[in-house]
Amino acid sequence: MTIRFSKGATAAVLAASLALAACSPSGNVAGGGGIIETALFSPTYNDDYVPQTYGSRYDCRAMTAQYGAANVWRGLVGGRKQVDFKTRPYSREGCFQSEAECQAFLTYVSSFLLQTFTRECRLGA
Repeated sequence: MTIRFSKGATAAVLAASLALAACSPSGNVAGGGGIIETALFSPTYNDDYVPQTYGSRYDCRAMTAQYGAANVWRGLVGGRKQVDFKTRPYSREGCFQSEAECQAFLTYVSSFLLQTFTRECRLGA
């Protein structure tokens, strides 16, 4: 006995499955979006990207304005990263309320670099 499905029935089952998956809650997306929302709107990994703090709460301009330059830890990391078939220089700067946050920033950003030339945390931005 052979069971055969028509193309229309297969398409209907697939569409219904996708619709149910899109409606089902998922813990990965704020607001409880489904698998389709997660697939469409989640960021993808970009090998050329190195995180930066400009415009974030760790931007030195904002931190020094809020807490004063003498009360802020300034982290600076610089090095080289492989991009396409060349190495390019990169540097990132961030300001933090504690030395531990600053050291964590240096470690995190250094993980994106092929070589690190400078890493420092200094109190007083």
